[in-house]
Amino acid sequence: MGYIETKIDEAFITTFLLPREKVVTDFLMNVLSSQYQFREDDRKIEVISLYYYAANPLAFLFALPNYEYYAPDKTTQIAELHLKDHSLEDYSYFDVQELCKTVLNKNNIDYSAYLNHENHLDFANYWENQNGLEIDFIKNCWKTAKENTRSKMIGFLESSDNSAGIFDLDHGFELPFEIEIDEYLKSRGHLINKEI
Repeated sequence: MGYIETKIDEAFITTFLLPREKVVTDFLMNVLSSQYQFREDDRKIEVISLYYYAANPLAFLFALPNYEYYAPDKTTQIAELHLKDHSLEDYSYFDVQELCKTVLNKNNIDYSAYLNHENHLDFANYWENQNGLEIDFIKNCWKTAKENTRSKMIGFLESSDNSAGIFDLDHGFELPFEIEIDEYLKSRGHLINKEI
């Protein structure tokens, strides 16, 4: 199944991720270049939290100062990206299912064993890469935005329901649940003054 997984990965990237790349990267460049006024005061934001909607990572992204360093009650604006506002419709489970069927059909693979009683394809049996591809896509957009802006801001990616842990966007590292962001950054040589 490795060949088919690769083919589905390629189709998913081409169909759903690449059309969103410029919009997501531009949004992150605006975050990194301080296009959003997160606070009324002029305190420099050095650590940002980027959240994705857990149920559909590329439907909605938002960024705000990391609350381990900055007081939540001083945040006056959250940077939000709704891809629908950029003529990019959300893709659903059924859209991904149809994409998988197309790839399987092109490769003459009988997938009847993976159809449920409603004739829906359960692709969890042979392809589980969707979430990983979406997270990698966001991380790559962050990397491009950092290169384009030369920003020194540090970013952490989290899901809206905190179920997937915390990713260091700058190093691609997933923080273990037991490690605090401050402890992690200190171990990497970053000493950032906490407001709280």
